[in-house]
Amino acid sequence: MQMAKTIFLVFSALMFSVFAYLQINDAAQYGNFDAWSWVLLYGITALLSLLLLRLRLNAAILHIWLGFAVGSLYFHIQDDTGNFHFDRLDLFHLWNAQGEMIQQTNEAGGLLFIVLGTLAFVAINRARVQ
Repeated sequence: MQMAKTIFLVFSALMFSVFAYLQINDAAQYGNFDAWSWVLLYGITALLSLLLLRLRLNAAILHIWLGFAVGSLYFHIQDDTGNFHFDRLDLFHLWNAQGEMIQQTNEAGGLLFIVLGTLAFVAINRARVQ
């Protein structure tokens, strides 16, 4: 079981690091000015994964990060008037008919990965107590 946790944490660290790098690339390539926020989101999640490889973290740190991620996702699937668009969570429809990436779906998917990863981090951290 310990090997599976280690593999998951290493994979998570690599995956979120690659996601952060892709945001830096997007900023350079497309002039995305919100790239810094996504680099920070993915970077913190990668860092938490790396820390969990060796340390047991204070549960409050992970719960605060989870709450922030869930709140961000909750906010992101709404439009400007507060209507929910759950279709933004459909990770199988990332491109529109013109072949352009749908930014809201892409970003909501990234936040969903952060939420699911952090939930797994909470479980791994909790298992270290026992």
